[in-house]
Amino acid sequence: MAAATGPWVAHPKSSHLLSTALVGIALAIPTMPASAQTVPAALVPPTRDELIPPSQIRPQEGPTLTIDGQMERAPCALDRAEYADIRLTLSGVAFGGLDRVPGLSLADSYAGYLGRELPLAALCDIRAKASTALQQQGYLATVEIPEQNLSDGVADFQVVFGRLTALRVRGEAGPSERLVASYLEQLTDEPVFNTRDAERYLLLADDLPGVDVRLSLRPAAGGAPGDLTGEIAVIRRRGSLDLNIQNYGSRAIGRFGGLLRGEIYDITGMGDRTSMALFSTLEFEEQHTVQLGHDFRVGKEGLRFAGAVTYSVTNPDIGLPGFDVKSETLLASIQASYPLRRSRTASVAADFGFDYVDQDVDVNRILLTRDRVRTLFARVAGEFTDAASVSRVDGYSAYEPRKRFRFALEGRHGIDIFGASPDCRVNPLGCIVGGQAPPSRIEADSTPFLVRAEVGAEFRPTPDWTVALAAETQWSDDALPAFEEFAAGTYSIGRGYNPGAVLGDSGIGLSAEIRYGSLAPKSANKPVIQPYVFTDMAWAWNEDPSRKGLNPDRLWSAGGGIRAVLGSKLQGDFSVAVPLKRPDFATSRGDVRLLFSLTARLLPWSF
Repeated sequence: MAAATGPWVAHPKSSHLLSTALVGIALAIPTMPASAQTVPAALVPPTRDELIPPSQIRPQEGPTLTIDGQMERAPCALDRAEYADIRLTLSGVAFGGLDRVPGLSLADSYAGYLGRELPLAALCDIRAKASTALQQQGYLATVEIPEQNLSDGVADFQVVFGRLTALRVRGEAGPSERLVASYLEQLTDEPVFNTRDAERYLLLADDLPGVDVRLSLRPAAGGAPGDLTGEIAVIRRRGSLDLNIQNYGSRAIGRFGGLLRGEIYDITGMGDRTSMALFSTLEFEEQHTVQLGHDFRVGKEGLRFAGAVTYSVTNPDIGLPGFDVKSETLLASIQASYPLRRSRTASVAADFGFDYVDQDVDVNRILLTRDRVRTLFARVAGEFTDAASVSRVDGYSAYEPRKRFRFALEGRHGIDIFGASPDCRVNPLGCIVGGQAPPSRIEADSTPFLVRAEVGAEFRPTPDWTVALAAETQWSDDALPAFEEFAAGTYSIGRGYNPGAVLGDSGIGLSAEIRYGSLAPKSANKPVIQPYVFTDMAWAWNEDPSRKGLNPDRLWSAGGGIRAVLGSKLQGDFSVAVPLKRPDFATSRGDVRLLFSLTARLLPWSF
């Protein structure tokens, strides 16, 4: 909204006095009855979730990594008819070649055959079981039965392990070709080839922005038995551009918003990505956000460094003549991330970083509150998918598996550096005398400790039906700066409510969905749809004395909708959400909301 010109516009000489008066009004607001509380949300700077709305982009597929090729295995000659009458009693089995993998045992493949009189063809069964056991443990190997004398009852087998001796890269890997090679060259250093061990480095290469990797194995020309040559097919994309339009916002800031997000890959040859996001409400002055980010890789083990700067201006319409409320947020983040485990069935990563946040709220150009939040954080997150789905058993896939579980656990601690906000709890008046602007929550701990956690699970009893559960929680025994508060609403958990409809120092949000159908694209031009029903619930607890008597604040909504996908071109989510509980600071439960989010891939252009 435009700057007001009413009686609240002050002469510069009276700005200190007016600022103190405005602060007094702001401090009194939390004690006002709920029916009068139409202003507080506008006087609180946005939380992290409210800077850039979620774009609702769903991944089109699981990891693009594929490993083609197996070692050739000759048919077993001992099951031919001419050997049918030959019988033997096994007293033992010996496997040559196992010394290349210390600790590897194939005893289970023959334990049931010892001490029994068996046809000679039983050796073929032992060979097959041993081959299967090796394959299940990720080894590319063949088991051979050499010529031998079985008079002592001991059968000899020879295991020939595959070993990657050379790599060839096909396709254009771009400036990061040396980085791709540094990942993949480690596969040739191993004495035997194991797909589980190889997955880590192949997936690290595949994780590089704009790169898809496929490994094909071939017998090495002129090599020793088991020697393999790997052909790496690399598909490169130089960038992407997405546009999202949605109506998830509040009435005060604007229901409709658009998010344009672009990424450019591999400028420096360090597996890098440079990104820019622009968000604006339909009326530009109500909220607009700019975000710039860059990340890159270092070393051969997937270590990633990232940084981002976000600047947002919010100018809500609070419905009071003469009041022009404006908030500005600057968020700068740096972090390092390391993949502790990386495979197609299990991935776990650890992050460590620092957030620098400046937030100002002014009324009629007079500074009302000033937040300076500096936070260190550590995070571990992972995702697990059942192996059968990754192998596409029974109609499941890595994209839509039978079972999937994800988690994230984060600890955050505020620190008093770089001009961080003072602790005003001991002497609140000391933070506002002389026209000083206090923190937006004057009762907040300026260096708090808090823990956040997220869990999610999907279960598909059949490929067409999905039960999806999700939970987000935050705990702190301190009153937190506004930016660090737990927030529930349409941007997180709480469809049908305004973003940040429920705020608290601690909180928990639960979401459940039942879905029917698959969103895996059948073809580039054939749309697929997935109906679903949902319910969202959230509770929040505040530590400041003025709010403790109202704990917990809560919301609860239910509804249903349809998700749709058209190849890699369009993704849409259309739903009806019904609020069922009235939050503390709301005068009613709210109206039934018709929500939509539509995302289009503009580049690479495929329309």
